[in-house]
Order: sequence, then structure tokens, then C-alpha cells
Amino acid sequence: MRTINGKLIIQEIHDPDNVEKQIMKFSQQQNEKYHQELNNIQNHLSKLDKRCILLEEAIARQFIQFLIINICGVIGLFFLWFWFNANHQEGNQPTKQSTQATVQQLQK
Repeated sequence: MRTINGKLIIQEIHDPDNVEKQIMKFSQQQNEKYHQELNNIQNHLSKLDKRCILLEEAIARQFIQFLIINICGVIGLFFLWFWFNANHQEGNQPTKQSTQATVQQLQK
């Protein structure tokens, strides 16, 4: 705006249609800027959504692998326990021949 001797000079509006056109043009420019910003935000949100889906799938795969490893570990420990328990019981049980030999020794 123009000033004379530090005082603001207000120009009279001679063409109100021109002012209205300028306001409409400015409004359209602002709307286009907002629209572009909204599109950029939507693009970023869709990329983030895709990343979240990929992360969820990776977490699900890792959880399933973790469960499978734990289940296999428990089954393996159970079989080891069963195997050592069976071997221990066989080692402590006397055979028929050894019991007969000890009975014969006791009778002599």
C-alpha cells in the first residue's frame, strides 16, 4: 500500500469486479495448494500403511517360527527324557541270567 508522509493512502476501488476476480483467483490458488498438500499426505499415509502391513506380516512369520521352534524343543526334550529314563531303567533291572546266577550262589 502506498504512503505519503508516513500516512497510509487508501485507494478507492474503481472496479469491484476486478477485485472479486483477484479474490477468486487467490482462493483457487490456495485451494490448489491445499489439495496438493492433501494428496502428498495421502501418498505418505498409503506408503506408511503398506509398511505397517509388511511389518505385521513379518512379525506374524517370526511368531510362527518362534512357536514351531519352541514346540520342537519341548518335543525333543520329552524324547530325550524318555530315552534316558528308558536307558536308566534297563541298566537298573537285573537280567534273568544274572538273577539265576545270584540265586545259585546263595544256595551254595
